[in-house]
Amino acid sequence: MLDFSSTRTPWPRRLWDVSSFLALEELYEAGKWVDRRVLSQAAVDWQRHEVERLFGADSALGSKAFRRVLQDCLRTTLTVAGDGRRKLRHLIDLGRPGYLRRWAACVTETVPAPPEKVARAVTSHLLDSGHSMDGISRWLRDGRLGLSATDLIAEAAGLLALPPTCWNVVVPFTTLHGWEELAAGLPHWLGAREAEQLMLSAGAKPAAGVIGALAYEVEARDPERALEIVSDVVERLQARARFAAAGSVTPFDTAVVLNHGAAMPLRMPARGARVLSLGAERQLYVVGAEPQDLSERRRSAVDEALEIASALNHGPLAPAIAGGWSALESLLTEARDPDERERVVAASRAAALVACSWPRAELTALSYRIRRTGSGDLTERLDRCASNRERAAVIAGELEQGRPLPLERSWRRRNDIAAVVRMRALLADRAGVLDRVRRYVEISLRRLYRSRNIVLHGGSTGGVALQATLRVTAPLVGAALDRLTHADLVAGVPPLLLASRAETALRMVGDEMGPGICDLIE
Repeated sequence: MLDFSSTRTPWPRRLWDVSSFLALEELYEAGKWVDRRVLSQAAVDWQRHEVERLFGADSALGSKAFRRVLQDCLRTTLTVAGDGRRKLRHLIDLGRPGYLRRWAACVTETVPAPPEKVARAVTSHLLDSGHSMDGISRWLRDGRLGLSATDLIAEAAGLLALPPTCWNVVVPFTTLHGWEELAAGLPHWLGAREAEQLMLSAGAKPAAGVIGALAYEVEARDPERALEIVSDVVERLQARARFAAAGSVTPFDTAVVLNHGAAMPLRMPARGARVLSLGAERQLYVVGAEPQDLSERRRSAVDEALEIASALNHGPLAPAIAGGWSALESLLTEARDPDERERVVAASRAAALVACSWPRAELTALSYRIRRTGSGDLTERLDRCASNRERAAVIAGELEQGRPLPLERSWRRRNDIAAVVRMRALLADRAGVLDRVRRYVEISLRRLYRSRNIVLHGGSTGGVALQATLRVTAPLVGAALDRLTHADLVAGVPPLLLASRAETALRMVGDEMGPGICDLIE
C-alpha cells in the first residue's frame, strides 16, 4: 500500500486502474454522456464488457445474489431511461459502504486473495473515496505498518466510515491583479497583517511582499486532499486572470491549514509521467541547437507529442487529459486505420508498448536492490554488465533458475519482494501474464479517451472519474512516450513501426522464435 500511495513510485509499481465502485459510477454516468452524444454507445459497450469480466476477480464486490443482479445490469445498454441504469444506481449505493469490511473478511479465508491484489483494491478504494495519496501514506506510517492485513483493512474501513472534515485553508498571495478593487471586499479576504500572523502561528516564515490572503472552507477526508482542492481553485483563479489585461495571480508556495495547525506546501502532487530517455540519451536540452527559421518550424512528431502532453504532470485537469490522449493519438494512429471513427486504436497500441516495457523496467529496478554477500556474488556479475538490458537479463536468469535474490534490507524490501513474485509469475507464464498487463493498461487508456471526450466534447471537468483517470493514466502515458522517444532518439524507429513490433512480440513471446523477456521491443 505504501507503493500505491506514493507519488514517487515508478510506473511499473503504481496503480493502473480505478477502484471497482468508481468504475461502476463511471458506467452509470456514461448513460448521460451517450444521451448527449459525447460518448458513443460502442465505447460504453466495450467498457461494460470489460468491467463485467474484471469484476469476476473482485472477491469483496458483494454476495452471489448481488453479483447476479449486477451482471444482469451490466448486460443492458445502461441508457438514461433504462431500467438497468436505475438498478445500477441502487446496487452502487448498496454495495459501496461495506466494501472494505468484506475485504477484511476475505483475507481470513482458507485460501485468501494474493496480498498485492488486496492492497491494490483497498488503496484504490480509499483514493477514489476522497483520500489523497500523501494522506494515505501518512496514515500508514502512523504506527500501522506492523498491523496484520485483517487489522489494517478493518482500520481502513473505520477511517472511511468517518465523515469528511471541513478544513479552513488560508492562501497568501504576493501578487493578485486588481486586488484592491476586486478582492479586498470579499468576505473571505484577509489583510496582509492578518495573513502574516496566521503564517507565523503555523510555523511558516512570511514571504516579503504578502499583500493578503484568501481563506477557503474545504470539505475533505484529509488535510493533504484539502490542499489539493485549494490548489485546483488557485489554478482556476490564475486561468481567469490570464484573460485580464496584465493579469497576474501569484500565491505564496505555502498555505496554512488552520484546524490542522500547520503550514503545508501549496501544490498539486506530481502525477508520475516521466520520459527518462531524454536524460539518459543526453537529449533533454537539445532543442533549437540549429539555426531557427520561424517560417519553417522543423520538429519531429515525438517532439510535438511531448509538447502536447506537457501538462500531464502539473497542468490543470482539462489540458492534462486532452494533451495526454492527443499525444498518443498523434503518434499511434494513421488515416488508414480501420478504427478511424473511435480512434481508440491508439490505446491498444500504447498498451502493447507499455506491456513490453514492463518486464525490463521491473527487472532493472530489482538489479539495483541486490546486496553484496561475498566474493564472486551476484553483485559482481551485475557490476560487469555494460547496460541495464544486461542487468535485467542477469536477474531474469536468476529467477528462472529458482534462485533467491539477496535483496537489500530496507523499508523497500517488502515492495521488492512483491516485484520478485510478479516476475516469477511472468517467467512461468509469459504470454498469459503479459496479455493481462496489456489488457489492464488498455482499459485505463480507453478510460483516458472517454475522459478526453467528456472534457472536449462535453465541455465538462466535473466527470466522476476524471481525477482518478488522470492519476492512473499519466504514468502509463509517460511510459509509452518514453519508449517512443527512446526508439526515435537511438534508432530512428517511427512510432507506428515500434507499436507493430510490440504487438507482434506479445503474440510470439514464449515461442521458440519469439523474443526474450528483456528484448520484447528491441
